[in-house]
Amino acid sequence: MIEFQVCRRGREARWVVTLGKTIYGAYLDKEQALLDAVEAARDALAAGEEAQVWIKDRSVASRVF
Repeated sequence: MIEFQVCRRGREARWVVTLGKTIYGAYLDKEQALLDAVEAARDALAAGEEAQVWIKDRSVASRVF
């Protein structure tokens, strides 16, 4: 299962997409990060992989895809 996580990281608390310990991009807002994560998950599904997208905001994690 591939799990993309959308969360805040760094000093400026930018939104990022993570896959395991790898960070992909820094986004100006949560919506852009979420759109990118969902697109990546759809690409993974099209390639035959199982994929999920999670948002981690503060201490709560929610599955969105």
